[in-house]
Amino acid sequence: MENAALFEATRPDLFEPSEFTRGPWRPDAQHGGPPSALLGHATLRVVEEDEHVAHIEVELVRPVPLATIRTATRRENVSGRVHRVLAELWAADELVARSNALVLRTSDLIEPEWVAPERQAPGIPSDDAVADPPRWASGDLTTYHRNAMEHRFTAGTFREPGPAVDWQRLRMPVIAGRNSAGLERVLASADFGSGISAIYSATSTHGLINANLSVSLLRYPEGEWISIDATTTASSSGTGLCVTRLGDLGGEVGVATQSLLAYRVRGR
Repeated sequence: MENAALFEATRPDLFEPSEFTRGPWRPDAQHGGPPSALLGHATLRVVEEDEHVAHIEVELVRPVPLATIRTATRRENVSGRVHRVLAELWAADELVARSNALVLRTSDLIEPEWVAPERQAPGIPSDDAVADPPRWASGDLTTYHRNAMEHRFTAGTFREPGPAVDWQRLRMPVIAGRNSAGLERVLASADFGSGISAIYSATSTHGLINANLSVSLLRYPEGEWISIDATTTASSSGTGLCVTRLGDLGGEVGVATQSLLAYRVRGR
């Protein structure tokens, strides 16, 4: 996988996806992680050095194809220290994904009179704990969840239902030839929350699919590894919610939520 990347930039707003962006369900569509990371990349292009992306809402409007992706970004001022960045992904003339980011201007913090207890994630498991994700409908094709992302669980698994804690490392840059920013990497991981904490097993005829991804960040993650601690719950009306705590080796970095819809797995 030397020189591999999720995307290659052919100009500042045009990106060619590699096979490592492919999702598990359709051979011609991307996993939710790479488009989310690309929206993070587009957002950061108009964020200044003394600003912080505190929240970003990602919406996958339709399946994102393995085809040329064009980004479009717009910045809106809310106040002197609060801004919005709206980013979009287009495939040909079709909108396929978009995001809405809340950007805050940073400043020095006066020492607080109360500090929340630090939530320290368990240490990264050893090399022999690397998990082999299910292939699902992708078969032997190269996919994002199997080939681009490394998984090491400290609780739960891909194959058994219930909460899970997964240490993840992106094996390649988001954009070829560039170091991946912390925001890009955390968005590349956060979409896995509902997948690793599914309430149905990998062989079930039923599942829950996320309709959005919402990420709030205390700070950007540092280092290669990101921990996702996820729990999914569902209602009798066929909707659900996944809540994921995001961390790195230094502790907690933020939280993600995904709104979920029940569906029946085709062919089972």
